[in-house]
Parts: sequence; C-alpha cells; structure tokens
Amino acid sequence: MTFISTSIYVEAYSFIKKMNLKKDLECHKFQVFKNDDVVLIITGVGKVISAVAVTYLFLKYKIKSDDIFINIGICSSKNKNIHIGDIFLCNKIIDYDTKKTFYPDIILKHPFKEENIETISKVINDENMKIQSEIIDMEASAIYEAALMFLQPHEIFFIKIVSDHLNNEKIDSNSITNLVESKSEEIIKWISDIKNVFLHNKSILDQEEQRIVEDIIKKLRLSVTMANQLKQLLKYYKLEKGKFYKNIKMYRNVQCTSKKERIDYFEQLKREII
Repeated sequence: MTFISTSIYVEAYSFIKKMNLKKDLECHKFQVFKNDDVVLIITGVGKVISAVAVTYLFLKYKIKSDDIFINIGICSSKNKNIHIGDIFLCNKIIDYDTKKTFYPDIILKHPFKEENIETISKVINDENMKIQSEIIDMEASAIYEAALMFLQPHEIFFIKIVSDHLNNEKIDSNSITNLVESKSEEIIKWISDIKNVFLHNKSILDQEEQRIVEDIIKKLRLSVTMANQLKQLLKYYKLEKGKFYKNIKMYRNVQCTSKKERIDYFEQLKREII
C-alpha cells in the first residue's frame, strides 16, 4: 500500500482525481480517499493535528513490509533563487521549535532536487527568525516522528512544491490547485516507480545472498535500523547493477568491538554500494 498525506484538500485534489481515489465513508475523524493500492489522508494544517492524523491512518490500516508513506504539499522559501514550482525531495527535516533534526533515508534514484526543510509552528512574520533551511513548512517534523513509529526511515518520503517566497502575497485555493496539478504527473510516475521496487523487495535477494548479508550484520553488530537500511541498499544495488558480493566480501572478516567502529564500518560499507 502507498500511504499519502496532504495538509489541505487542494493539495490532494489532483492525486484524488488522477489516481481515481474514492472517499472512505467509514472514516469520520479525517477525510480519507483510497483505492486498492493507495490511501490518502488530509491531515489539516499544523504539527499536532498532522501527527494525530498520521497515527490515525496507520492504526486504521495494517502496515505491511512493502508499504511506503509519502507526504506531499506546498512549502515556502526565503531564497529567491528557488523558483515557484520547484519540487524537492527532503533529505533533512529540522523542527524550528525543538531543534530536533531528522534524516529520511533517500537511497533510491529520483528525478527531484534534494533539500533540507524546516518545520515552523506559525506563519513567519519576523525577518529575524533564524531559519536554517531553504524551504519551510508547518507539518514535516511532526509527520516524520509519527510515521517513524510504524515505518523505517527509507519508507518515508517528503515531496514539497515551492508556492511562495514569504512575501505576504495571499495564495488562494485555485493557485495551489493549479500548482500541484502542474507537477502531479511527475510525482505520480515517481510514486509508481518506487512502489514497484518495494513490491519486488522480498524476492530480490536469493538465499545465499541473504545468508551473506545476515553474516555481515552480525559481524558489524548493526542496529535494527542499520540492518534494514543495508538490506534495502543491497536490493537496490542488485536491481540496478547486479551481483554485489565483491563490494562487501571484506566485511565478512570484520569483527566490531565498539559503537564507533560499527558506525565507521557501516558508513564505509554504504559508500561501497551507493
């Protein structure tokens, strides 16, 4: 299943229409639209309500190993060199209030630019606010924390379309609808491409490859999150380039004795296969 969230209906409209999603009349707390392969929820604007909505979504629908979650919506930018309509896949999320930082694992090829996003709690009206990121929204950090309770970092994606430059111009519903509409085909194609990868995940590695990977995970003493990321990276490598044993065989002879060694070897291993 592909789970999608948007904060408002006009961000969702093009996807509801083009994916032929129908309203789920059994959902009364939030607007939910779905077909056999996609469930889309409209969360509302802000961190608290969006986190509640995402939690509601995942509690209502049982998560499977090939499921993914995508947040799609508009964002603002203070950088005038970033154009209205630019699409970004977010590789880092900063919460302005708590200063927490999150890193979605972007390990699949994609057609978008990558950028950091910062989540704020209210509309910016102070030029002196110390925003670290090039793009800004009001939900991403809370959505990520909620989704992470149910999914792995490599299964969570944030797609943002720049709608304004914080210049106090009013953005009406029609302009948002048209903006998202103009980018929706590209986003839908990307969703289809990555979903196909996740659907074939289970059968990509043969038994011998799985045994080798498990041996390396044990030798490097990888955490559950690290192990899952390694498995995904190797699957994507095999899909694109074929056999990967030569890239990783040296790690079967490694025995980690500290957390620092584990992290260092893991980062080195990732560089071998990315």
